Amino acid sequence: MEILNRIFLILVLLAFHNPLTAQMQSQSQDLNVTVSGDIYEYATYYVSSFDISNGSTNVLIFRYVLSSDVYPIFVTVRFKASMISPGLGIDNETTIVEILTDPFQIGAGLVFDNRDLSADATTIQDMSGNQIELTGSLEDVLDPMTAEAIMQTILTSGKLSDGEYTFSVIIEAGLTEDELSIVFEDSKTFIIQTTASIVLESPGGPLEDVIDNLVYTNFPMFQWSAGSPVNGSNSFIRVAEFDPDIHSSLDDAIEDQRVLPFNQSEDWYLIENITSFQYPFSEAYPLEPGNIYCWQIRMTLPTTAGDDDLLSPIFAFKIGEAGGIETTGSITDPFLIMLQQALGDDQFNSLFGPGNSLEGFAPNGQMEINGTTVDQASVNYLLNQILSQNYQINSIQVEE
Repeated sequence: MEILNRIFLILVLLAFHNPLTAQMQSQSQDLNVTVSGDIYEYATYYVSSFDISNGSTNVLIFRYVLSSDVYPIFVTVRFKASMISPGLGIDNETTIVEILTDPFQIGAGLVFDNRDLSADATTIQDMSGNQIELTGSLEDVLDPMTAEAIMQTILTSGKLSDGEYTFSVIIEAGLTEDELSIVFEDSKTFIIQTTASIVLESPGGPLEDVIDNLVYTNFPMFQWSAGSPVNGSNSFIRVAEFDPDIHSSLDDAIEDQRVLPFNQSEDWYLIENITSFQYPFSEAYPLEPGNIYCWQIRMTLPTTAGDDDLLSPIFAFKIGEAGGIETTGSITDPFLIMLQQALGDDQFNSLFGPGNSLEGFAPNGQMEINGTTVDQASVNYLLNQILSQNYQINSIQVEE
């Protein structure tokens, strides 16, 4: 029984990591059965969210609704979980557990989720309040030594081992126990990986290298890398001025008055789950030439124990003064402002100034670099490289 409890804990702990809404309708033997359900995603599953003694949990992982146009009907549920985990020495797909319930009768629709199940549970209720006894059998299961290794890994780290996990659910229904047919089936494979850190790329670097991290634009493009976001995760950025007369470190500065977000009652500025973000033209204090600024990224990830915060390191950069970064007062589009800074006032005015070929131009539609369609973030990155003097403009040609 101890091994069965542990296997059941793994089943509940693993079952259904990725979000899915499944609905299938089967019509046979004058029976029309509909099954729908939601599977809720978490970035991390913590063993502390579960009762090790019986595998129960108050955290909602999955939920299904089964209904029929005829009652009573008989139902069976088959669940199978398998895995590949090189870290555990499992290089080929191996069944964790396969469970098949005995046929049980329902007299109305049935709503059930993982919170109804544990090693101690024996009954559930259908929508009319009928008590239903659940019995079943283990069709296949990990050998005890492998199960012990998985449990030790979970108990040591509090999380699942990295690996590839596959889950399948099959529901059969019929008017009698001997006339069951499949009314719902689904299979899902997902990858569990240790949460990756946030790696800042540009602009900036350590405070001691700030002289080498000059930015020649009031609207820099912030770029970083991180793991793929999951449903329910959020990304934030904050930018603050570093004043060496006031702040002893970047941590002091980033916790002090921020230039982004503008509202000082907010610690962070919410952005999309992206890996690049241009300093906004509004809702932020302007960045001033000669000043040092620092920035940081934060991600919140949903877990079975609540949201986890993932913080990046803090990078510092300085707004360069060489050549000036004054902009024409009539220009309000951030892209045109960056273009003016990259080209210089004389070249920019010869193209966009009054009476010239691009007077009144406003960026819209499709952008291309060397014949390849790109988004504005890619163009902004290229302009930042020019402003930082990493790239040089050899010639300019305007096509009608």
